[in-house]
Amino acid sequence: MRPGRGPAAAPGAAPRASGAQAWRWAGPALAAIALAWGGWHLQPSWQKGEPIARGPVGAALFAKGADAPLQLLGPRALPQAGAASAQAAPPPGATAPASPAAGQGAARPAAPLQAASPEAAAAACQRFLKRLPTIDAATCAAARLADGGAASVRGTPLYGRDVGPPPASRAAGGGAEPLRVLVVGAMHGDELTSASLALRWVGLAEAQVRDAGSNLPVHWRFLPILNPDGLLARQPTRVNARGVDLNRNFPTPNWESDAPIYWEKRTRRDPRRWPGPEPLSEPESRFLYTQMEQFAPDLVVSIHAPYGVLDYDGPVPPPSRLGRLRLDQLGIFPGSLGHYGSVRQGMPVVTIELQHELRMPEDGQVRQMWRDLLRWMGTHLARDGAPRPTP
Repeated sequence: MRPGRGPAAAPGAAPRASGAQAWRWAGPALAAIALAWGGWHLQPSWQKGEPIARGPVGAALFAKGADAPLQLLGPRALPQAGAASAQAAPPPGATAPASPAAGQGAARPAAPLQAASPEAAAAACQRFLKRLPTIDAATCAAARLADGGAASVRGTPLYGRDVGPPPASRAAGGGAEPLRVLVVGAMHGDELTSASLALRWVGLAEAQVRDAGSNLPVHWRFLPILNPDGLLARQPTRVNARGVDLNRNFPTPNWESDAPIYWEKRTRRDPRRWPGPEPLSEPESRFLYTQMEQFAPDLVVSIHAPYGVLDYDGPVPPPSRLGRLRLDQLGIFPGSLGHYGSVRQGMPVVTIELQHELRMPEDGQVRQMWRDLLRWMGTHLARDGAPRPTP
């Protein structure tokens, strides 16, 4: 879902020499210029016969030679990849799994992620606190992160937390069944603010669930740090420990041809965008896939940085803004979560692009984005009292 940019430096890390890597910042720089030039006015455009709200960032990304979305690719736009391309060699420094079968080694079925004990929660937080902007020990511990039953490439547990009633617990008296909302942070390990925002929202979700006056019942599931190996690397990295961009590793239509072609032709084999040897080759992407299959969310919120816009894929009208982030639909990419969720699963995927990887929005904006999200959910996703099957 997200095109390229340079890696974020770890807090307190020594600055890296720009030199040969300066080109990696060209995308965000051009996007910032486009924003300054075009303002926030959304330009309507057409994509497969459907109107898309595309602003300056989206327009810049569709420019010739840019890291263009999937609509500019495919068999009619680029040469067909042969067998070698379909199993593209990893970039230098990346490693492929010994037996990268998508159906092997999948995480166990998604059990309820109940609040962990205070001791377990504190232990989980100790792994990540040094990399979480504006999150102190008390705030992290209050999130009560639980082991999700799966681990990263390097064996770090993948943590999560449920807030609200489980899916099997329906409102008494034939009331509305709770919406199921999955919030994902730090899919890219160098986007540190995305993990912090997800953790900050756990407390807001608890308050929303406790609010007796709320007419929007929600079962929240938070996965704040999907890529712990990237986040905990000496210098945080976009990719996981095997060099795979998790946001290009989901089983979208024609992945076997589109993903390698996209990586080779559009990104010029950028090692930060390697989609992996096949869909769901990574334990982290398999974990999220399992969560989506078993939890069956009505909405996925994926948090990223640093474009400072709101992206959206899905079957219902998009939110026009969350806080200061305004809608600017960027298109879909081979293997991206937005593409997989919207096209394969028919569910809305809201992608939040924070303005900075290291600098969190002020508290007022954190809360305003939350309020705007709830308002949009209440308008476009809230159900009546009719129950639906439990997955």
